[in-house]
Amino acid sequence: MSEFTNPYRPGEPVTDPNMLFGRQDAADWIELQINSNNRTLVLSAMPLIGKTSFLRHVGTLQNNGFFNLIVSLSELPLFKNAGNRPPGGAEQDQTVSTVLQTVLGQLTPQLRLHSLIDAPPKLPSSQMASVLRGLFSQACQRLTPNQRLVLYVDDLHLLVRDDLALVASFLTSLMSLMDECPNLHFVFALNQDQLRRIRHPLLDGAPTFTLGPLPIDASISMITEPVKDALRFDYGITKRIAEINSHHPNYLCLFCHVLLNRQVHDGWVNQQDFDNTLLEILDSPIEPFRQTWDQSNWAERGVLSGMSAIQGAHGPITNQEIIRFLQRQNPEVVPDVVLQSLQSLADRGVLVPMGAISYRFNVELFRFWLRQHTNPMKILSEVNWGRASAQLRSNRPDNFTTRPISPGAPSLASPRRETRSRSIPWLAVLAALFIIACALITGGGLAAAQLMGVSLPLVSQQPPTPTVLATANFSNADEITPLTDAGAEADVTPTPAGPAPTATPTAPLVIAKTLPSITFMGRDVDQNWLIYVMNADGSEPTPISPEGGDDTGPIWSPNGQKIAFVSRRDGDREIYVMDSDGQNLANVTRHPADDWTPAWSPDGQRLAFSSFRNGSWEIYIMDTACVSEPSTCADTLVQVTNDGNGNLSPVWSPDGSRFAFNSKANGDWDIYTMTIDGGDIRQVTTAPENDLAPAWSPDGTKIAFESNRDGNVEIYVVDAIGGDARNITNLPLADDHGPTWSPDGQQILFYSNREGNWDIFASTLDGSAVTNLTNTPARDEQTPAWRP
Repeated sequence: MSEFTNPYRPGEPVTDPNMLFGRQDAADWIELQINSNNRTLVLSAMPLIGKTSFLRHVGTLQNNGFFNLIVSLSELPLFKNAGNRPPGGAEQDQTVSTVLQTVLGQLTPQLRLHSLIDAPPKLPSSQMASVLRGLFSQACQRLTPNQRLVLYVDDLHLLVRDDLALVASFLTSLMSLMDECPNLHFVFALNQDQLRRIRHPLLDGAPTFTLGPLPIDASISMITEPVKDALRFDYGITKRIAEINSHHPNYLCLFCHVLLNRQVHDGWVNQQDFDNTLLEILDSPIEPFRQTWDQSNWAERGVLSGMSAIQGAHGPITNQEIIRFLQRQNPEVVPDVVLQSLQSLADRGVLVPMGAISYRFNVELFRFWLRQHTNPMKILSEVNWGRASAQLRSNRPDNFTTRPISPGAPSLASPRRETRSRSIPWLAVLAALFIIACALITGGGLAAAQLMGVSLPLVSQQPPTPTVLATANFSNADEITPLTDAGAEADVTPTPAGPAPTATPTAPLVIAKTLPSITFMGRDVDQNWLIYVMNADGSEPTPISPEGGDDTGPIWSPNGQKIAFVSRRDGDREIYVMDSDGQNLANVTRHPADDWTPAWSPDGQRLAFSSFRNGSWEIYIMDTACVSEPSTCADTLVQVTNDGNGNLSPVWSPDGSRFAFNSKANGDWDIYTMTIDGGDIRQVTTAPENDLAPAWSPDGTKIAFESNRDGNVEIYVVDAIGGDARNITNLPLADDHGPTWSPDGQQILFYSNREGNWDIFASTLDGSAVTNLTNTPARDEQTPAWRP
């Protein structure tokens, strides 16, 4: 072990292509765009996100025969006193010539390596543009019509000056190369904050790919694969490492570098090791964080420090929450200045807007760093709020708004829109309403409304009541107010003033909707997890949990009226309960430690879960009567396990007498059962690998679980008393997780990456028939649970 070399090199581009994770999508996008004959592409990125590492190894991710060339503008000589030079003129031309000379020096050996040029002519530096054109003209003459030459220009943002003349002159010099070489394509890589400033024909309208944080599976691979022979991780630790670093490859690399140095001789990583590593990192210089702090004004520093100090704010924080907290620290805080600071920090990429009124840290680790190194009360006292407010008013144009622009909103550089275009939809809406009103008066309302695509209130018949829901299940029906005149009461059974005219009987429209059968967690690209429900065949997937909580692990109550799940909306992981339509959200654990894996008792009167509140994962029970008064839930809490071994994922037996659960009592995760008071512990699985996520069959005779005993993760079924486990998924090239039984015990649901992203599948017990229920390439779905 003393000979082990740490493969993580924070702050450096990766040299080993095996250390590049999660960038296949970017490589595929570039290949697709080039094959579509787009001559200029833009790769936009946040600082330190890994664009240089990607460009250096993009060829290993492609199989297209492109001739890839790379130019790094970070190797240019430093331009001291550049800000004192007048725009244009001989001095500016000389600077552009210097840039082109450096570019030429990097390109020549690469072109010769591909045997595309001979030795370049030696000309004075003032003629570098001519030399460059000659090189590419020569290179393209040696290409076949189907061969492509791709020039990657890295760090273009380094040429962006106050007057933008240097970057414009450089891009103009490159435009002529496209005429010399029709097979030449450009990929410009630069920081996204500077991309907004550049206006040039070569970049305007070019297809753009934003290189962001890694997907979660790539983050986990980056944490585990380089050290697979050196470290093993406690359950859930890799996910915590990925989340605290916001899946940002630079900070993942930093964390893993420190972690490996600490644990390489121990060979194991548990929660305490994670905490100690975090403390060591926070105590060390993190230069990007220091630079961000130094580049911020005092108002922005106050906002950053305050956001980091808000208790429980691990995710998005609303404008008003930030303002209220800051004003409690310092009553002189001016809301408009805070809002402007939030927008400025978002423009710089320090914060990420989440909708129109919320923000989160771009890198969660920065929040921890701020909390350790800053004092919001002291920093807020340094702000001259009156002066900042006056300056904001003097700089604000007439149409200035302090409300942050939500993602996807038009930017100031968007094409001008005609004002009258806004009135056309309203005219259409008014016309449609007029037609519908006339049709209703004349008796043709139903047909007209259906023709216009307007939904109608549900028309239901009197008993017998259908066996399926006629509308969504609203538990707070008293909040649904009929649309009537102000102050008037709706007459439910109006009495006609005279004899009612005889009408032709029309069968009422009955819209029947089946009860959702499955709940699960789903996440669109770069979004938080939400709780969904859908039908048993995978149709009508509907998100039900409120936005911004990162909600996971849902489970139905026995009567199907409630869903318990895990959420980080109050900071750490807590157990929440809500109605099956997403209403009446209640935090029932309310503890600073992480709470996880909720499970309802068969009678619905108790909720079991696991918690890390005493330094290890242990199992607890609470009474669900407290859900209506969540502040009393702690009074009903009973701790079931207390052995320090790590106990997770309790699930009740169908008769409510025992738990199946996970424990590390013998070193690895195994399945055990015990009585609900923690007695009569029996080991069910004994394999040396990890067996997790037990699920009791409806008849109580079997337990399904996930295990990596065959290398990858598969779904197994074993008798509840133990014995040989049977692999029912048996697909070596995929990972299958989270089994759950159908109410009749004939199928098992699980989630898998067997078709690329994470989808939910249904399988027969012998594994002979497997169906993808979700099949959504743009969304991940996990942790399904059947309605009882």
